[in-house]
Amino acid sequence: MFWQLENINPNNIALIDDVSEETITFETLKERCDRLSNKFYSTKKKLIFLFCDNSILSITSYLAALRSRQAILLLNTKMDRELRDSLIKIYKPEIILSTESFNIELTGYKLISLEDKLFFYQSNESENNPIHPELALLLSTSGTTGSPKLVRLSYKNISANASSISEYLKIKEDEKPITSLPINYSYGLSVINSHLLNGASIVCSNKSMLMREFWNIFNKNKCTSFAGVPYNYQMLQRLKFDKMEIPSLKTMTQAGGRLSEEFVKYFYDVAIKRHINFFVMYGQTEATARISYVPFEKLIDKIGSIGISVPKGEIKIFHEDKEITSPGIEGELVYFGPNVMMGYAESRADLMKDDELKGILHTGDLACKDKDGFYYITGRLKRFIKLFGLRVNLDEVEKMIENHFSFPAACYGTDDTMKILIQTNEQASAELVKRYVVEIYKLHHSVLQVKCVQTIPVTTSGKRDYKKIQSMVV
Repeated sequence: MFWQLENINPNNIALIDDVSEETITFETLKERCDRLSNKFYSTKKKLIFLFCDNSILSITSYLAALRSRQAILLLNTKMDRELRDSLIKIYKPEIILSTESFNIELTGYKLISLEDKLFFYQSNESENNPIHPELALLLSTSGTTGSPKLVRLSYKNISANASSISEYLKIKEDEKPITSLPINYSYGLSVINSHLLNGASIVCSNKSMLMREFWNIFNKNKCTSFAGVPYNYQMLQRLKFDKMEIPSLKTMTQAGGRLSEEFVKYFYDVAIKRHINFFVMYGQTEATARISYVPFEKLIDKIGSIGISVPKGEIKIFHEDKEITSPGIEGELVYFGPNVMMGYAESRADLMKDDELKGILHTGDLACKDKDGFYYITGRLKRFIKLFGLRVNLDEVEKMIENHFSFPAACYGTDDTMKILIQTNEQASAELVKRYVVEIYKLHHSVLQVKCVQTIPVTTSGKRDYKKIQSMVV
């Protein structure tokens, strides 16, 4: 278990701060975790809200909660106040930690300490609803927190996922990743977990990987890997990533949504030229981040695929409760593995629920496999609309536009209109896209709306923000 820290060389560097250049060893990290854990001590398991960033302090607080077997919810320190207050009201955490001051009084809580720049708030009331002893971590499914619906993850879930990722990425103690994604996002957190497991050093940064300063920090610390979602890679290609000097880079990983075939080929070519491993992966927060990956040596032959199951997991395709074993036949992708969540929570009372899924996750994604056993996502069960009786897969339309026009696209629709955002400054492209979709799907032009935008909205985890997309096309 990565949070134990005892089985790692205590003299290994654990965390490095990109601003202060503070460097702490695993021995120091353990000492800091234990000091904070003592403040959590209670005969009853507690719920902790951690408003975090990608700092040493946030990672230490997260590990301290795991080490003391408290349940912890990770939230972005910049989250909307109204959403924050709503979650506090619904889940009634006993402890609230934040790396930043709220600057306003938290109703029902008092600030009991401010140590090492960590704001420690404690509830004025005792909460009677107990927490399941195996519940370790709560995460939002979307990277935002507009909904009180959270994923319940056990100690076994996060430990199994860290071990699985470590195995297929072949992570060793000489690795040095940089925090290129928020740690309250399951993908970003999985980078932390899998590298701590192996005694690797992590460079803690809140800089955007689209900033020159980020890459200066990367090179200064001789970082070996970064993780990104499709938006990150799309922007890196615009910045001419193939011209950037990053000599220490050994591994790039991509997940968090579909990266178009054009971009996969671009980064594959860069990876081959520079002897870098580039892993395209697929996962969901409900599976503690990872479900599948494409081995790098197979990537060029399997572009568009989400690959094969992660170690100790299994993928199957089902249609109407019957397993599909033949290649090329579409059905729902179902994942089996020890990293499958316990279930969802929508209230404090749900935190006492046992493991409801028993290691089986119905992903809601439609998929098929090829003759070699590599899987391909073909759409979402709920991302369909019907236009004049024609069933249209919105994910398929997005992919088709991106592959044909080479710019990002996002589709939203109802059963009488399809609305499309395209990320380009060329206003004439809107009409070209409209004609193309009309021709491919044999639709009447009146049911299509296409709009050019500077940037397609994404959540803090880099996924398309369909709520904002919906409001932008009227």
